[in-house]
Amino acid sequence: MQKSITVLKVSFLAASLAICQTSVFAENPQQASSGASPTVKVPINQQPQFTPNKPEVQSNAAQRINTTQTFWSPERMRKAKPLPLPRSSNGVVTGVTIQDIGESQATSGAAPTIKVPINQQPLFTPDEPKVQSNGIQPNNIGTKAARFTSSELIPLSADLSYPYAASGKLFFSKPEGDFLCSAAVIKPRLILTAGHCVHRGSGGNNGFYSNFLFVPAYRDGAAPYGRWSWSHVITTNTWITGNGSEPNAADYAIIELSDQSFDGVSRTIGSVVGYFGTKTLDLLPNHVTMLGYPANLDSGEKMHQVTAGSYGSGANNTAIYGSDMTGGSSGGPWVQNFGVAADGQVNGLDTSLNQIVGLTSYGPTVVGPLYQGSSIFDSRFTSILNSACAWNPGNC
Repeated sequence: MQKSITVLKVSFLAASLAICQTSVFAENPQQASSGASPTVKVPINQQPQFTPNKPEVQSNAAQRINTTQTFWSPERMRKAKPLPLPRSSNGVVTGVTIQDIGESQATSGAAPTIKVPINQQPLFTPDEPKVQSNGIQPNNIGTKAARFTSSELIPLSADLSYPYAASGKLFFSKPEGDFLCSAAVIKPRLILTAGHCVHRGSGGNNGFYSNFLFVPAYRDGAAPYGRWSWSHVITTNTWITGNGSEPNAADYAIIELSDQSFDGVSRTIGSVVGYFGTKTLDLLPNHVTMLGYPANLDSGEKMHQVTAGSYGSGANNTAIYGSDMTGGSSGGPWVQNFGVAADGQVNGLDTSLNQIVGLTSYGPTVVGPLYQGSSIFDSRFTSILNSACAWNPGNC
C-alpha cells in the first residue's frame, strides 16, 4: 500500500511538484520560512537541458488570498456550521471485537511549559441555542447497549487547564461554506483531526479544504488561548481515495500550526496549552474519554466529554464506542488514561497518561443506537505523523 503523501501550493513550482511527486499534504501559501544566503560558489551552467512546457495559468493567485487570521472575522466564525457527522454505510453494527495484531507505536504528551494571559472576552456572541425536538438527547445507553457517560465539563472552567485545554474547535472552509470540527494538539506544533475535516475524500490535491483555524479551549465564542493559523495539512491516501465513504480505515489528518508571539517571544501551540500523546493499535479493547464540540449538546458552544469502553468492530479497521455526540464532534480525540495522576495512584500495566488512541470519525445511520466510530491508528497514522514532524525543526 502506498503511504506517501500529495502537495499543494499556490505557485507554478508547486504545480510541477504535484506532477512529479506522489506525496499528500497541502501548504498555506501565506506561511513562509526563513532562508539563507549561499555559503559556497560553484560554476553556473545556464545551458538548458530541455525546453519546458508553458506554465499553466493559476486562477487563485497568492496576492488574492487573505491571511487566515483576516479571513476569520468574528461574524464569519459565528456563522460557521458544525460539519455533519458522516454516517456509516454498514447500518447498525454488531458487537464483534476484532483488531489486527501488531506492535503498537506510542508517543508521550506534555503539560504546558509557559503561562500566558488568558483572554475570556468573547470574539462574538453565539446564536441562541435551538431546541431540537427530534435530535439526540443526553443519554447513557442506546438501543445497541453500547454504554457510556455523557457530561458537560465540571466545572466548565476545566477547559482552561491541561489536558482539556489541548483540545479545541477547528474552523475551515469548504466550497459549500464555512464549517466546524473538533481537534487536539499532539505535538508542539501539530494538531490531529479527522480526514473528512480537511479533505473531501476524492479529487487528489484539489480535494483539500482551506482556511484552517484552531481555537484551543473554545467556549461560548471566546478564544482564551488565541486563534492559531495553519501552515501545512496532511491526510492519508486511504482517505483521499476513499470517495468519502465510511467506515474508512484511515480517516485522520494532521495540521501544522504557525507559532504566535507572547510578550515578544515566539511560542508553539504545545508550549501554551500542552499536548496529548498518541498510541496505535490500542482501541479494541480499551476505554476512553472522548472530547468534542457536538452541535446537539450545548449547541456546540462548550467542550463536551463522553467516557466509554469499547463495544466492538465497525468494520474496515474501525472500532465503535457508545456516545451521544453528533455533528461538530468529528475529529475530537479519544483519550486513554485521561487526566492527572493523584498522589498514591497505583500504576497498572499501561502507565502513560493522556494518549489519543482514536478520534470521532462516523456514526450510525439512525439515532437510536447512540455510538460513534473511529479508524484504528496503524502504520498509516505513524507515516503521516513522521512526515508532519519532518516539515520543520521543533514540530515534534
